[in-house]
Amino acid sequence: MRLRLRATAVLLTIVAVFSAACSSGDDPTGRAADPVDTLLDQARTAAKTATAVHMTGTWVTKNVEYQIDMRIKTDGATGEVTTAGTKIELLRVGADLFVRGDESLYAPRDGRQDPGADESAQMLRDKFVKVPPDDPAFARLSGFTQLHPLLDDLFRLGGKVKKDGRKNVRGIETLILSGDKGRGGELDIALGDSAPFPMQYSPGLNAGRLDLYEYNQDFPVGPPPGDKVVDYGSLTGASPTGKPGTDADGGGPSSPSGSPKPSGTSTKNPS
Repeated sequence: MRLRLRATAVLLTIVAVFSAACSSGDDPTGRAADPVDTLLDQARTAAKTATAVHMTGTWVTKNVEYQIDMRIKTDGATGEVTTAGTKIELLRVGADLFVRGDESLYAPRDGRQDPGADESAQMLRDKFVKVPPDDPAFARLSGFTQLHPLLDDLFRLGGKVKKDGRKNVRGIETLILSGDKGRGGELDIALGDSAPFPMQYSPGLNAGRLDLYEYNQDFPVGPPPGDKVVDYGSLTGASPTGKPGTDADGGGPSSPSGSPKPSGTSTKNPS
């Protein structure tokens, strides 16, 4: 009988220790108990200190889906955005933005005729185009490469923001903050010993979802070789503004970054 009681006590001790270990690993700081407005302030502060991030996922706006895989830091970015069957490579080195795409990126659209389009598309095969800062495409494409403006967009939750449970995102326990039951967006903030970085974001129902990870992990960026760069001014009838998502007529993706997002407004009414 004594042996049985002893065994029971040992099991209870193991369970207690294991439970404590799990609890401390999930949220040792007790951050999840903080009010929503405090959590948002903490996450904003953490995001402002970030020097780099890897962002992957899907963005949907105006019935157009964008597949995004970008590594972004304060002084550069590299990655790709795919939409409507066309992959667009983006490279930012300091203030310089380079774009490379397949032939369909420069093809005429919406029934427009351009006799020089085929020639230009051939010339641009496997080449980077340096986009002038004054071109309408620059603002739309560079939005995918700007670290802190992009992270700021993640806090644009619409409606009343509430805690909505927890979720594991790439091995990290997060607290879900949901705006208007998800209709105004969802932001998942890291718990645990690390900084409360935003780990996952959805701008609204059926509007895509972005994962954010590898915070503060540096990576190399540099200008492409000279023989891989085409002078923008030498192009005839070819411009990356011809592709949906970069049109000068406002057909670009609604944030990231700097444009209205697909749904919701700025964060308000936290509880």
